[in-house]
Amino acid sequence: MKRQRTIMPINFHSVIFAGLLVLAAGMPAASAPPPQAAWERPAPVVSRLGKAALLSIAAAGKRLVAVGERGLVAYSDDDGRTWTQARTPVSVTLTRVFFVSSSTGWAVGHGGVILRTNDAGTNWVKQLDGIQAARLAAGKYVENAHDPALRRLAPAASQLQIEGADKPFFDIVFVDADRGLAVGAYGLVFRTEDGGRRWEPVLESLENPRGLHLYAVARIGTAVIIAGEQGLLLKSTDGGRQFEPIPSPYKGSYFGALAREAKDLYIFGLRGNAFRSTDQGSSWTRLQAPSSASLNSATTLSDTSTVFTNQEGQVLIGRASANSLRVAPGIAPAAYTAITRTAAGAWVLTSLRGPVRLDPTSLSGTAPLPGDATK
Repeated sequence: MKRQRTIMPINFHSVIFAGLLVLAAGMPAASAPPPQAAWERPAPVVSRLGKAALLSIAAAGKRLVAVGERGLVAYSDDDGRTWTQARTPVSVTLTRVFFVSSSTGWAVGHGGVILRTNDAGTNWVKQLDGIQAARLAAGKYVENAHDPALRRLAPAASQLQIEGADKPFFDIVFVDADRGLAVGAYGLVFRTEDGGRRWEPVLESLENPRGLHLYAVARIGTAVIIAGEQGLLLKSTDGGRQFEPIPSPYKGSYFGALAREAKDLYIFGLRGNAFRSTDQGSSWTRLQAPSSASLNSATTLSDTSTVFTNQEGQVLIGRASANSLRVAPGIAPAAYTAITRTAAGAWVLTSLRGPVRLDPTSLSGTAPLPGDATK
């Protein structure tokens, strides 16, 4: 893995990469307890949730759960109108939240952190951090260097231990309640087969010799797709155990991947580039965007529509039958980071300045879209 690169703040999910742990020089006073690392320290209480930086949002049944800076997790049980802070055991920035059911979900973030909840986001437990991840990698790739398939990854595993818990996870997906995959910076890939009780490094499962950042992972039908920087696209047809490279329609970075059931797959990222595939990544159609601003999130809006956000603060809508995206009018630009549609039909967007709830039927100039009517 190359270490001379830095993670550029070109998407909101990696914008707070630096500064996880800074220790003062010299020895602490004899009576002072050793400082706790951010992945060991509970998240601070946030007094103004409505203004907090949030990076990802997901639905847990009718509840909404959002995650963001300094270990913040907030949830809403009234369709995004009010929010409550959850208890979390870490104060690192959380980049993604994913639910496999209405109660069970995971959040990932900086410091190699993976959290799990069994009560729809009210309480969270840490399953992995970067120190543990580095130890697991060394145990697999360094101590088993007699195996040629693992020996080539021993230098990367050693580097993980040297550098400590400074590698973020950017995305996570579960194919069922037990089998999941988390991906992140410098090709970081960990897999679980038991709901996260044990996480295993699986760097050997994919071809990424340059250690490119892996920004997104999505499941579509029986396939799992990983998208990353410099046009990297990888596909698994065995539930995420082994990946092969697939042709990429673009050589720039992808910041997100969205699967719509078992048919439509979207990848999107740098400079407004977005593509759709209806054959699990074998071929791609380019979506024309009204701006060259990087796309940073997307979600299913209805059976026939998808909505994106970009770094100009725009919300863009695309229909399954069209090859272009249009700006949703009547929405004030903001530093949006993610979007979801609530059970009642509203749109809730997270941003660097708090959550925003919209009723799409009240947006000026917005033509009704399938599934937009609030209940």
